[in-house]
Amino acid sequence: MTKVLFVIGSPRGKKSSSFSFGKYLEEKVQGKGLETSTLILRNQLSSDEKISQMLTEINNSDVIILIAPLYDDCQPYIVTKLMELIAAKKMNLEGKRFIPIVNCGLSEAVHITAVSIPIYQKFAENVGFKWGGSLAIQAGEMFRGRYGKQLHELGKEANILRGVLDDLADAISTDSDIPDMAPKILPGMFYWKILQKPFAKMNTSGWRKAAKEKGEDPDARPYLD
Repeated sequence: MTKVLFVIGSPRGKKSSSFSFGKYLEEKVQGKGLETSTLILRNQLSSDEKISQMLTEINNSDVIILIAPLYDDCQPYIVTKLMELIAAKKMNLEGKRFIPIVNCGLSEAVHITAVSIPIYQKFAENVGFKWGGSLAIQAGEMFRGRYGKQLHELGKEANILRGVLDDLADAISTDSDIPDMAPKILPGMFYWKILQKPFAKMNTSGWRKAAKEKGEDPDARPYLD
């Protein structure tokens, strides 16, 4: 029986969007008759014993689905640490499918696909994983588990994302090829006509305020000097 391992790479653990997405997808995969298990990465890094257990789980799984947020333009530290551990272990990962699912709070998937996904691709190539495709989820803040609701409990605003994850579960269960996906989770008209400018203004204001609080110049352009 195919075994699918879900690794939740958010430092927020069970209160994260990543966990909400993983829980929904795991239930769908289980419904297809596949064996599954889930690891909360931050917990597994707490001791050598748990690290060893995690690496054993990876070694015993056929499909590894890493679900993590985007921090700036790349992986959280705990995910980088996991990749370093796998690389150092020099495990035999031939034939094991690696599928990263990355979410960010911003409403454009390019924040994920431009840097984060290529990093995961390079990692998979270097350690011997079979690239299993990827999923970039924009506007992940809309689906945060820490607000008390999981993905299956949300209303129609989550219909598109649930449909994408349903299709992903089908592809995993049939060992079908999975492309690198970046579906539009927010309806185009809703975002581009209503939310784009307020989002951009809010984010710009937040970054400028954070820079000033740290005594930095928000208008600095160090790489052009």
